[in-house]
Amino acid sequence: MRRGEFYSVLSDDLGPIAGSVVRVQRLLALVSRARRSFRGSLSARVAAVIAVAVMAGATAGVMPAVVGRAVAAVSGVKDQVRGGKLAHFLGWAMPSAPWAIVIATLAVTVLVVAVAVASSKLGSALAGDLTAAMRIELMGAVVDASARAVSEAGALPTRPRLPGGVATPEVAAPEAQRAAVVQLAVAREAALVSEFAVSLLTSLPQAVATLLVLAVELVTGGSWVVLLGGGVLFGMSRWVAERASRRVADARRGLQHADAGVFGMLQETLGSLEDLRLWGARGQAVSEFAARAYECADARRRFSAAMATAGQVKSVFSAMSPLLVVVALQLGGRAMDAGGVANLLLLVPLLLGRLDVLDGVRQALIEREPLVDATLNLLALEAAPARAADAVTVDGAALGGELVFEDVTFTPPGASRAIIDGLSLRIPAGSVVGVCGASGSGKSTLLRLVLRLDDPQRGRILLDGLDVRTIEPSQLPGLFGVLRQSAQLLERPVRANLTIGLREPPSDETLRAMLAQVELDSFALKDGPRSLDTVVRKSPPNVSGGEGRRLLLARMLLGNARVQLLDEPEAGLPSATAEALLESLVRAASGRTNVVVTHAPHLLRSDFNVVLRDGKVVATGTHDELVASSEEYRGLLADAMKAQRSTV
Repeated sequence: MRRGEFYSVLSDDLGPIAGSVVRVQRLLALVSRARRSFRGSLSARVAAVIAVAVMAGATAGVMPAVVGRAVAAVSGVKDQVRGGKLAHFLGWAMPSAPWAIVIATLAVTVLVVAVAVASSKLGSALAGDLTAAMRIELMGAVVDASARAVSEAGALPTRPRLPGGVATPEVAAPEAQRAAVVQLAVAREAALVSEFAVSLLTSLPQAVATLLVLAVELVTGGSWVVLLGGGVLFGMSRWVAERASRRVADARRGLQHADAGVFGMLQETLGSLEDLRLWGARGQAVSEFAARAYECADARRRFSAAMATAGQVKSVFSAMSPLLVVVALQLGGRAMDAGGVANLLLLVPLLLGRLDVLDGVRQALIEREPLVDATLNLLALEAAPARAADAVTVDGAALGGELVFEDVTFTPPGASRAIIDGLSLRIPAGSVVGVCGASGSGKSTLLRLVLRLDDPQRGRILLDGLDVRTIEPSQLPGLFGVLRQSAQLLERPVRANLTIGLREPPSDETLRAMLAQVELDSFALKDGPRSLDTVVRKSPPNVSGGEGRRLLLARMLLGNARVQLLDEPEAGLPSATAEALLESLVRAASGRTNVVVTHAPHLLRSDFNVVLRDGKVVATGTHDELVASSEEYRGLLADAMKAQRSTV
């Protein structure tokens, strides 16, 4: 059984209390996951927040007894104030003069407020740092995982609602919304979860500390009836409030249905004005609309009545707290002076308020459970690519760069057929190979498998005889240079775009030499309108499509990898620009293994080309050999030339 299923079963079997305990445990476990990225000691900060929260709760619980002592002194009571241990201690510890007692009461009040403010400040500071740490952990999990796994995490089922508030069956988030779901989880939900966790760490200990102080005072003072009655009164208020809330929810749904009916009929009528006139049905349309309008008015009246009733529930039960004090005095069978009565009058609302806080914590745990689930799901993403148990380290400088595909088969998750199907191919070290084929033939997928963005279900991909799945994953960026069709420049200086990810950033002289090599001399100048310090801008763009591809090509070449994989580097560029870019690649990458997925193989000066169809190799040979022997290759050339003419 999975952990989530265990929690669900436990919550159902043991009831709301056990469910709340489990939710608290999960939330605290989530907080502990941020320990690695938290600046400073998370345990020490949490302990400090809880300690001050307990102090704030305890001092708040003292206030009724302090005020009761002050009232007794001001009213001229000379005898000891009746009450529990706390009242007796205050009677001994506080001064006897009325003015001194009032001053002491004010001092205690200031202390209580100061401790509460300190608790709030500590909690806010912890929430800010915890949010940052949680975002860092989520970002790390997202970056380390595969793009497919992140997309699936963003496709968690949602439950959309109809205009009337009726829930529909769960559906997966559309592809276009998945990235936004993940972004919200990292940017917003991490903050919401962290802030709620800190709120729980402060409000729960504070409420419990106050309740303990009040309970001790009531029990030791013989006023246990107040404690029992307060619990009963609170339970009754929650019972009535929940039923009032249900009536409000029912009335709200009715109002939503009625509003939807009005707007629906209005839309229908406005879209049929000419037909209604021609049919002679104008009056009927107005009458039907009037009926809907009055239905909406009746629904609004029911909703307002339900809201008014629900709004008065809490105030009615709060107003009953003095009655509880009177009942307690009668049942106690003993007189109580003004100080004792004042103590109880302050104590009962405080008791009910802290019980309300505990109930609010329970409800908040239920409401925020989806946020906790979403955060845990992202943190549970597995790192990709997976590291083999017998992973080996490779000396990149000693690599020859031979690639061999042995009966490789790959079917994407959820797909009905293989994209790469039993493919076998050998690419000699130092060769330039063009891979071409119709859309969907498996060209880009072939590169993804080499780079371990995906792993085949069958077969092996060998680099100099070594299965790429056994290579230490952190080494892969240094072994393979990549220029993807979807790659984009980042909005940062050209220098930063060229050096991102490089373990040893090259000098500016090296960068300028590489820019000149890929024919971007304008960025290689020390003094000029554009330089290494020019910040790439996307809107409006300040770098053309061809310049952007050349910058990415320069970035790839600076990595000095023995094997370079390029996915349609010429896509979307005019013929002359595409040919010049591919010429720059071949010239700059001499001696390295280059695998170029392309729709324009005639522009690439390759050693040989490979034609794919349905994930299989159907032809190999030089450009001239394929023109002479492969009808499919000739068709690809015709399509490429037609596409190039359309871009001129």
